[in-house]
Order: sequence, then C-alpha cells, then structure tokens
Amino acid sequence: MSSSASPQLNSGPNPYPASATALPSTTEPSETPSNLQPPTTTTSSVPRTLHIGTRASALALAQTTLFTTLLYSSSPHTPYAIHPTTTTGDQIQTTPLHTLAQTGKSLWTEELEVLLLRGDIDCIVHSLKDVPTKLPKGCKVSAVGPRGSPGDVVVMRAGRPGGATTLAELPPGSVVGTSSVRRAAMIRRRYPSLVLADVRGNIGTRLRKLDDPALNFDCLILAGAGVMRLGLQERISSWIGRAEGMMRAVGQGAVGVEVREEDEWVEGLMAGQGVRVRRVGWECVAERSLLRTVEGGCSVPVGVETEWEDLPAPDPTSAEHQHQNQNPQTRNHEDPGPGLLHLRATVVSLDGTACVEAERSQHVGSDEEAEECGWEVARLLVEKGAGEILSEIGLNRGMIEGMDGA
Repeated sequence: MSSSASPQLNSGPNPYPASATALPSTTEPSETPSNLQPPTTTTSSVPRTLHIGTRASALALAQTTLFTTLLYSSSPHTPYAIHPTTTTGDQIQTTPLHTLAQTGKSLWTEELEVLLLRGDIDCIVHSLKDVPTKLPKGCKVSAVGPRGSPGDVVVMRAGRPGGATTLAELPPGSVVGTSSVRRAAMIRRRYPSLVLADVRGNIGTRLRKLDDPALNFDCLILAGAGVMRLGLQERISSWIGRAEGMMRAVGQGAVGVEVREEDEWVEGLMAGQGVRVRRVGWECVAERSLLRTVEGGCSVPVGVETEWEDLPAPDPTSAEHQHQNQNPQTRNHEDPGPGLLHLRATVVSLDGTACVEAERSQHVGSDEEAEECGWEVARLLVEKGAGEILSEIGLNRGMIEGMDGA
C-alpha cells in the first residue's frame, strides 16, 4: 500500500488562492471510483485544478517543479495541486534493485498509476528512466521540457586521500557504490580491478553512506541530471560516458509525464508551447522502443547514446521554408524539429565479459520514425548476439519479430 503526503496546492512559480480544492487523502482506495474524465467546463467560475502525482523524494519534487514551471509558462491560469506518494521502490531500501525487478512489479510507478487510472490524479511526473516501457492499459507517457545532462557522474568520498577524480585513477580494490545492474556490468568490463558494492536510497541517503568512513565506499556512480537538479553539482568529481566505458540508461535525464489516454483536457495542457520539446520526445521514444523490443528494464545492462545532426537548410523559396516561417514552433531554436538522429546502444553481460553494440542514423521527425529507429537498433543488437546475453541472465522472454508491439 502506498502512502500519500498531504497535497501541496499551487506550489511553484504560480501561487493560486488556497481556496482551490485539494483531493481527499489517497492513502486508502475509495469505495466509489472517481470519474476518470471530469468535464472540462463547469458552471463555476473557478478553473479546474490539475492534480499532479509524484514520488515524495526531493529529486521527484524538484522535477515536478520543473514541470509546473513549464505549465505556468504555457497555461498561467491553470491551478494545480501536487500529491507526493511513497512507492514500493521507496519503501524497500535494502533489497538490490535487480532482485526487486524480478517480482514483475513496477517499483517506482505502480501505486501512482493506480491513482491515475482511478481518477484521483490527472498526471504523474516521473524520472523517465524509471518508467517501464510497457504501461498499464489506458496510460501513456511522454518526455517534457529540455533534457538534463543525461550522463553518469563519479562522486568521490568527501575527504578521500589520493586526489582521484575518475574511475581510471582509483587503485585496485577501491569500492564503487551503485544499485544499477547496467553500471555494474560496464564497470566490470572496463575496470575489473575495482570492487562493486550495492547502495540504495535517494541521492541524499547515498551521499551520507558514501561519506561514512565505516562503510568503506570510495565513490558512487549517479545520474548527473539528478545531482544537478538538487543543486549538488559541487559533489561531482567527473563525468563518465562512452569514452570511459559507460553508456547511460534509456530515458536518463528526461522528465516524463504520464497521463490517461484520451484525456483531452490534460492533453491540451501538455500541448502548450514549450511543455514538450520535440527532439527530446523523439529521442526518448526511440530509446524506449529499443528497450521494449529487447524486453529490458532497469535490471538489464542496456546502455544508449543519442545525438542529433541538423538537416541541410531548406531552399528559401520552397513551400517547406515558407511553412516554417509561418509556424512559431518550427522557428524555436530550442526545439529545432526534425533532424538526423544517431542512436547507439550496447548490451553487456552481467560479468562484463561479453558485449554487443549497434548504431543507426535515421531521419526522425515523428514518433513513428523514432519508434522505427529504436526497433532497428534493437534488431541489430539481436543479430549480433544480444539475445544470447539476455538469455544467460534469464531475462530474454523472446524477441519481438516485427514492428507490431515494438
């Protein structure tokens, strides 16, 4: 059972009157399900409140603030209420994530999705990397806003002697803390002399464990975007990417908002200017398509990397160029639209001894093209042996043979 803190009405940059009505406590299920799609207009002059679900951690709340800032910019007269909720992943802090994942439960999302489908909340703000690629029937998710720095970072123990800032500079036997199977597999492959130790908890908890000399950690590997969103960038010792043997998680650095399908009012808010950044959305669609095709999750060592290349400028006399001049969204330099998407991916065995990589460059200007790009990279991975690696760790339940369901 999830636990919900008291709703936080209208927090963020848009302070509305405290008279906006909050939801009742969502700790216990209501006997009568709420209307899943409330009317978009009422006889009252009070505007409808957007009820936003989120995990209760400091990082989740910081990401919710990012979303409400975007919401205020595009829909300044829409009041909102934030409903922090504790999920299974938050409650169980000692069991390794890969063990929990074998239960089949969506560790970070299931309790919130129950509230969403019941109509108690209108949307959920997530770290997109925590959202399963197969959602409950009636739900869909998309990235919102600009993507944070998507890579991983090394955080050394405060006061650690030796001056090391990178994994390569650590002496053999140094202890690296991570709860990620992906990171552990890639470290075993590139830095076999280092010792890995599981560490759970939110970022603040992990940093306290790191700095406790009795626990013997030398460093942690964390998602850089999360560290920066909490204002802890001074703790970053170095960034670690493909050149250092580490490829990031699918969706890492992106904020995702999950909504009910066919909720036109919420969809209208999501379509507001600047709420969605098209290239961020498309690259995340491609990454999630890849992961869904190989049936992976947070317990599978799959890493990705995306990069955009701008298309040649259109002929100024062409119809396409004239259309772009008439459409403000296509002139937004922060959201440049279609381009050539370079998608790279890798699958690594748990012990780091086997690895396959694949990449594809494809014109992407729609969700459908992004889905295809991800599926094609997954197909290449399977052809090169990813299926054998996933089978060995007991998580390959059969590769999808066609585009349907990819």
